[in-house]
Amino acid sequence: MAPAEGEPESIQGLATRAQLVDRIQQLREGVFKAAQHSWENALAQIKVDNPGLEFSTEGMGMLRKVVDGQIVIPEQYR
Repeated sequence: MAPAEGEPESIQGLATRAQLVDRIQQLREGVFKAAQHSWENALAQIKVDNPGLEFSTEGMGMLRKVVDGQIVIPEQYR
């Protein structure tokens, strides 16, 4: 079967829905791992650049956001 116009290379050649679902899961896990690495790397850099600064990362996370001065977990991640 020929690929559809604009079809990403990452899904070309998949023949079943199960294969597509598996590929989507693999891509999702990769994106999550990359985001987690970026988060941890950013915190590590802050600590290196500010050795005398003591701060708490408790309650912080990559799947959280600031709303009205509070760190909250958005509904879609609860």
